Amino acid sequence: MSQDTLYISSEYNPHSLQCDWGFVVSAERRDVFEVIPDSLATIRTALYFSVLKASPPDFSPPPSQRDHPAKVTTDETVGNGAQLYHEVGFDIMSLALLADVPAHRPLHLTQNSLIGHWRWLRDVWRVGYSRPQFTATMDTRNAVTEVLRNGKNNLAIAELRNLFKKVQQEPDNSKLYISFLNSLSLFCPFIATELLWRQGRIEQDPVSRSRTNDKEGIVE
Repeated sequence: MSQDTLYISSEYNPHSLQCDWGFVVSAERRDVFEVIPDSLATIRTALYFSVLKASPPDFSPPPSQRDHPAKVTTDETVGNGAQLYHEVGFDIMSLALLADVPAHRPLHLTQNSLIGHWRWLRDVWRVGYSRPQFTATMDTRNAVTEVLRNGKNNLAIAELRNLFKKVQQEPDNSKLYISFLNSLSLFCPFIATELLWRQGRIEQDPVSRSRTNDKEGIVE
């Protein structure tokens, strides 16, 4: 498998990403995948803690936020946790559950919000899927991680979108682009993992990784 392989089209297909990177991501974010069959409120809390655990500030919110997840209501078209995951994929589900309000406050999820996040990730893919490799050093701290230091998941995603706008405005700024991908991986690990791999930041492709790890947690 070469780095020239186009796993997914410029239109962004999250299900192709699940197929290619499911093993890698599910092994790294096992805590979230274990609760996929549960309620959206439980998934949302697991996502929140997983993002904070993976981010450089390593912020630890009060345990009460894990014990008493905030209510998540949905339009009739959205469905439950497992159904949502299989219909829109991990990355879109993650953005939808964490983007609008802090994780400790109630959330109403709509189909329009899912479509909006899909469109944004499509734009991210279009900008990054054929981008040449850069040699910039890793930069894990930026406005996104600084907001996460205070546990503000919704503001962190807003900063992530602002960072992407800067990437579009400064296409030759390799350090900015890698910083964006690092932060994107906190919320959208499937698309970010592939784009980081295309930049030579992931050592192995999903096929070789799958041969050296325990087969538990494969996402089909």
